[in-house]
Amino acid sequence: MRKFKKYGLAAFFLVLIFIQTSCVKRRISYLEKEKFARENSGKKASANTESIYPENITDFSMDEYLKWYKSLKSPPHLKLLSYENPKKLSKSDMVADFEYLFKELKENYPFFEVLKRKYDIDFVENHDIYLKKVKDSKTDQEFIKNLNEIMADLNNYHAKIADSAYVDQTLKYYAQNWNQPSIYYEFLNLNRQVVRNRYGLEGIQSQASIGKIKRKQKKTHAEEEKEANISLESKGEIAIIKIKQMADMKNIDKDEKVLVEFLKNKHMYKALIIDIRDNVGGNMDYWQRFLLPKLSKNPKQVVNHMFFKDTEKIKLFLNDETLNMESLDNVDISGIKLDHSEDLKDFAYYIKDTIAITPDESKKDNGYEGEIFLLVDEDVFSAAEGFASFIKNTEFATIVGSQTGGDGITLGVINSVLPNSGLVFTYTNTLGYDPKGQINEENPTTPDIESASYRQSIEIIENMVNK
Repeated sequence: MRKFKKYGLAAFFLVLIFIQTSCVKRRISYLEKEKFARENSGKKASANTESIYPENITDFSMDEYLKWYKSLKSPPHLKLLSYENPKKLSKSDMVADFEYLFKELKENYPFFEVLKRKYDIDFVENHDIYLKKVKDSKTDQEFIKNLNEIMADLNNYHAKIADSAYVDQTLKYYAQNWNQPSIYYEFLNLNRQVVRNRYGLEGIQSQASIGKIKRKQKKTHAEEEKEANISLESKGEIAIIKIKQMADMKNIDKDEKVLVEFLKNKHMYKALIIDIRDNVGGNMDYWQRFLLPKLSKNPKQVVNHMFFKDTEKIKLFLNDETLNMESLDNVDISGIKLDHSEDLKDFAYYIKDTIAITPDESKKDNGYEGEIFLLVDEDVFSAAEGFASFIKNTEFATIVGSQTGGDGITLGVINSVLPNSGLVFTYTNTLGYDPKGQINEENPTTPDIESASYRQSIEIIENMVNK
């Protein structure tokens, strides 16, 4: 009996401690919110360059944000409250979020005319249809499902409602760099309380690094994988390098070992197959700064053309020193043959995108002179499609397979936040033309040799090599 009482008393104190701890956490959370409310009551965001609540980013106009941003000497400390369960959305919350999403897409999205020609969908004209769908949403889950279906009408891999893994990964990636205004704006936006509540995230501080990073081209989790992103196998006198993702340049150590192994034994192979089937993108630097410089024997170059609409958000890009964006009024593009140039009536800015690959001569084994083949399929998108387009237009390799998915000539993914739900939606803002003057989203890379399957592709290549 005494033993029972002893254990019962111990259990009682454990429960008491748990209750008290939980109460303390709730109290701290409450005090944090009270402090936040007092500090932000009835005034616009403080131009404090030492610390900031990410919520205050919504108080800035773009001009005010840029003025504040340019005054920064280092990334400010972010005041991050503990995340909580997201609030239940009212009907008016859902409608307001939809109208926010629709307005931003209408102002920034580049492919509405392509969408009409390719899929016979008039997204802008469908506003009332989409609005009714949103109003019919009875729960938060149904609202999210309906938003996903609306975004699916854009038929673009970059246009999505993001999941938690993507938001978390993007925050960590953007934390590496704070001295690009557009990326830092999105970093602050994704750290807002409403976003972290929605996705259950703690948030993250910026690293005081001055290194440059590029906007991601696709939502990929390749950086989190422990194994190498590429693999090497041989089929007789043919080497096959499979590339799963265009990975982050900070995570290429294992990939480099695989590539070094191939280059060390390259004399054993008559041909090399680079397999990017099912590769939905990642980072352009992967193939521009790592893969092709290692494999190339001669310099290669292409010139693509990028166009952007005149919107509030474009001011962030105009102030980015890493981008050479110009007003179309100041550029003579009359000598460039562009398909569907009538689409450009809605665009105001231009980037001449020159991609030049210089062979890496740091090691004697670098460079491959045998025949090279590239395997592609309809699931090649974004940065992987940018790679395929470069290969096609420089004739670096013979392309085998089926037409790719497109949208590879782009600055990458734009991340934006719905104000009530905290949902993150993504899209591209770039109308990208290849060197032949074709819109890459409308005319993805076509193979030199059509093939219906991997096995057939290998057989075709084996026959070509043996002959």
